[in-house]
Amino acid sequence: MMDLFSHALLPYLLGRFLRLRREHLAALVLGGVAPDLDALIVWINQIYPTSHLLVHRGFTHTFFFGFFLVAILLFLASRDPVKARTRGLITEELQFSPLTLAYAYAGLISHLFLDFLTSGGVPLFYPLTAARYSAEIFSPIEVAIMIAALLFMAKLFRDRPEMKIDKKVSAAFLIILLLVSGIRLEGKEAANGFHDESFEVYPDSNLFQWTILKNDSDNNRFLISKFNLFAGLLPDNRSYPQQNIIPHKKGFESALDSAESLPQVKLFRWKSRAVAINASKSEGHWIIEYYDPVIMAQYGSWGPLNAAARGFGSIRVRADENGAEVI
Repeated sequence: MMDLFSHALLPYLLGRFLRLRREHLAALVLGGVAPDLDALIVWINQIYPTSHLLVHRGFTHTFFFGFFLVAILLFLASRDPVKARTRGLITEELQFSPLTLAYAYAGLISHLFLDFLTSGGVPLFYPLTAARYSAEIFSPIEVAIMIAALLFMAKLFRDRPEMKIDKKVSAAFLIILLLVSGIRLEGKEAANGFHDESFEVYPDSNLFQWTILKNDSDNNRFLISKFNLFAGLLPDNRSYPQQNIIPHKKGFESALDSAESLPQVKLFRWKSRAVAINASKSEGHWIIEYYDPVIMAQYGSWGPLNAAARGFGSIRVRADENGAEVI
């Protein structure tokens, strides 16, 4: 659901509704966007791969590390040289104090809550546990909400420095938010009625559609079906082998052990809804592809998004008993 614009806008609307002072409002908004600044550090994993959560929705999306993140950002943003460069924005009002820090942390909690509602979730209690928590209600990006948030923020910036709220525009955004929420909740409830407890339901990029995953371990398959709020269960059913090894099995287990030791593979398993494996032998090495069948079912069949789906929904490894590398 929540793009960066929505993460900034919702705390802003809440702060204006509560009639917060500008420095407290600014701190609330700063905390609301702070976790997504992980985009500035995820490159570290490209240079030095590690299984630590240096990824989007990783350690910055936690109660523990999030506190130190907003404290550092608030301290830096409240320095005079920084404020001098943000004239006309609410950030120029920032002050570093226990109260503004509390508001910034409240903004961060709002961010974590919104991401908790979206597919994929967040590791709220890391480093105690790396488990991700998600209500699986919204798609990672809900197009209608993103467009509404962009339009609303464009109006706010056009009206600088007053940053006044147009009540009609604000009401329109909140109505869109409530409508999307209602459709999503109704859709998930309806989708849950078409399967038993052995299935998992994930929001599709289509507002009215859901992806249903069954782990059929007895037959070594992941079964995928689609549910549409208006059409019910769709005929587009798919089956993915959990392990597809072609054609020689000799040496595969030791190669798989090498691949599984890679931090990139550990992180891929951590962020995926499910993990299927294709493996084949080439020039004495095993080529092992890990992929998320949910991502492939949602995006991989549509030509323009197929390459993108492969990019963030799969990882390929060359491996043997002596070691492994991502390719």
